[in-house]
Amino acid sequence: MKRYIAIGSLCLTMLFAACDNFLDIVPKGKSVLNSTEDYLGLLEEISPSYDMGNFWYLADEVCNYNMPTLDAYQYPLPAICFFWDETKNRADYMETDDLYEKCYKRIMRYNVIISNIGDSEGDATDKVTGMAQARIMRAYNYFFLVNKFAKFYDKNTAATDNGIIIHEELNLEAKSKQYTVAQVYEMIERDIEAALPDLPERATGVSRPDKYFGYALKAKVHLFKREIDEALAAGLEALKSDYHKLWDMPSLYTKLMAENPILGMMPSMWSSYMYRTEDDPENLLYQFGLNQFDPSPSYIRKPIIDLYDKTNDLRYVMCISYAMPARPTAEVGAMPMMNQNIKWNCGGIRLSEVYLMVAECYARKDDKTNALYYLDELRKMRFLPAGYKASEAADAKAAFQLIRDERKRELLLTSNGFFDMRRFCAEFNETLTKEYVMKNSTTGEITTKTYTLKPDSPLLIWPFPKNAMETSDLIQNTTL
Repeated sequence: MKRYIAIGSLCLTMLFAACDNFLDIVPKGKSVLNSTEDYLGLLEEISPSYDMGNFWYLADEVCNYNMPTLDAYQYPLPAICFFWDETKNRADYMETDDLYEKCYKRIMRYNVIISNIGDSEGDATDKVTGMAQARIMRAYNYFFLVNKFAKFYDKNTAATDNGIIIHEELNLEAKSKQYTVAQVYEMIERDIEAALPDLPERATGVSRPDKYFGYALKAKVHLFKREIDEALAAGLEALKSDYHKLWDMPSLYTKLMAENPILGMMPSMWSSYMYRTEDDPENLLYQFGLNQFDPSPSYIRKPIIDLYDKTNDLRYVMCISYAMPARPTAEVGAMPMMNQNIKWNCGGIRLSEVYLMVAECYARKDDKTNALYYLDELRKMRFLPAGYKASEAADAKAAFQLIRDERKRELLLTSNGFFDMRRFCAEFNETLTKEYVMKNSTTGEITTKTYTLKPDSPLLIWPFPKNAMETSDLIQNTTL
């Protein structure tokens, strides 16, 4: 039986998402979803954004170019995150939350596809592919939500830890229900397993998922649950693509230096000559941060800058190092990320992350040799050949630390800094420390303040925004 989905009825589905107009989810020029192509259009977004700016402050990756504004709490949420301040309640400053609303809006779109594409008019193969892509993207968005707004997965408590609202189908009469962390992960895994057989070898667009993104997400979910054998198997599958390749930075460096010798003398010129497109083969799925310009113009903190080999690591040489005057209001040693042409892929997954997940799995399995092999397969693509040295580690535990440090370099300004902070604090009971170094622009006096973040800090879970609490039966998952 044919099913025509009109705008009017679907407005009701926004009850479990954000209060946006349904016109935002209908392909341009359409008032009714009828053909398979119409439904496939719901997979595309003009701005597939994942707002993670406050993640970066909390994960100790960025500061503000004008730190006195943070000192004065003119921007409360970034300030609370940067100073790891447990004296203020973030919920007081969260009428809405962009990531919360955008994720649930996307989930609504995917539920429309899953519930109705089978009855649409079009090619049967396209219907199967569209269904699979909607399922894997729904899983991805629920993964973001549960890892922002709920306690990190702990097999001992996940069955009773409050999670988030989930909806697995388009049901206009269903009441929003908050599920446990374990139930959310079960739903995510069901979607992944259902989607994998029918995902395409290569997607038709940069923001549509393929089979290798599916395996990468599967690896990530298992890794977060500390199911290492399953994570490793999925990660190795994600590396089998004939299309997806690591970004070859040494070759690009050689090419650009040959064309523009001035780059060696004027590092600031890299931002004008180096381009990277959304459809770079390293991207398993390309998604924005808050917008297409993220992470520019974020200021990266000195402790992160100091992790890079400033002479040989091309991520620093080509992406971060700019000969710009230091801002007197910025934190001492901070540097701007200015190149908007790199297409950093803040919200998606890159192949490089899979290499690091595989390396981590081998380290956790006490296999130092393979851990360093996959780590160095990535590092070879990030260093000048003359300055590259193979990684050395006394044992698998030491290799694991090298991999953790490499994640900070390679996955900078994505979701992974915050997510890694959560999972490592939970697993290793780590108390984190940071130093904030500020120079008085008038007197030149240097001030250093130290902050700590305990592994059970409420800051590691984000509060639900006020509008979500007021329109549902959610139980708040954090006190701050």
